[in-house]
Amino acid sequence: ETLQRIVSTLANKKDEIHNFIDMLNHTITNVQVNASNAISELDEEFDGLYSILDEMKGSMANTIQQEEARKIQALQDQLSQCSNALESSEELLELAAQSLDIKDPAEFLKVEKIEQIVTMASAFRISLKPKVSDSMTHMTVDFALERHMLRAVKFLPVPKAPEIDLAACLVVDNCITVSWQMPEEDSRIDHFVLEYRKTNFDGLPRVKDEQRWELIDYIKATEYTLSGLKFDTKYMSFRVQACNKAVAGEYSDPVTLETKAFVFSLDSTSSHLNLKVEDTYVEWDPTVGKGQEKIKGKENKSR
Repeated sequence: ETLQRIVSTLANKKDEIHNFIDMLNHTITNVQVNASNAISELDEEFDGLYSILDEMKGSMANTIQQEEARKIQALQDQLSQCSNALESSEELLELAAQSLDIKDPAEFLKVEKIEQIVTMASAFRISLKPKVSDSMTHMTVDFALERHMLRAVKFLPVPKAPEIDLAACLVVDNCITVSWQMPEEDSRIDHFVLEYRKTNFDGLPRVKDEQRWELIDYIKATEYTLSGLKFDTKYMSFRVQACNKAVAGEYSDPVTLETKAFVFSLDSTSSHLNLKVEDTYVEWDPTVGKGQEKIKGKENKSR
């Protein structure tokens, strides 16, 4: 009997090992598939970076070429002006040299005109300072900071748990506004998930009282208002989690908000004369000679 029990236990253990081996093989396959998907996503992200770098390189190179063309055009315009002025000066010098040989007093009027012409020569008005410099230092780049940032590239971290700001939460008019914040700035947060459930106990949830969490997904802000609620329990509990592109973080510590209901009673002083009204009881008293009809109703409560 002992041997039979040992054999039976060993057979069961053998089945467990077989199942465990199948699970390990399945896990290995999943690891391979998920790793391949992760590498594909990594390739896409880096290809996107390469594309942006190529685009920026082309744009900045085009800016340098435009600046080069602008400067060369400005210098060529000056060069053309100088060439024209030089040619004009040579002609005027030749004319002036000829005027110096004039001996006849009657020809002195021509000399005065030549003096005026020479005085107005373009060579006297032209600037001999280049309009632009040959420096291109304003087109220099320094990507030391960007290289440092690229070397800091790493896998997405799991978002930290948000912190619900209890003082900023509000319960009014069958609406509840829940507000929260991240413990530290995280620009990679894509959205938040808010979960809530009703309870009759303040503080930590109790197993017997636990209800299913209701979920509101893809919240972009750090505040959300639930409207049109029916306050049919004393409290409602809330928790929030942050999500980035890849993974959701831990839930925040749950908070419990009191959902007070507005309770009213029937007023016998303002009711119809044929109604007999008590706190939780209404009786219709018809005219004499007819049977009585009683209507019982519980106290109206709106939560």
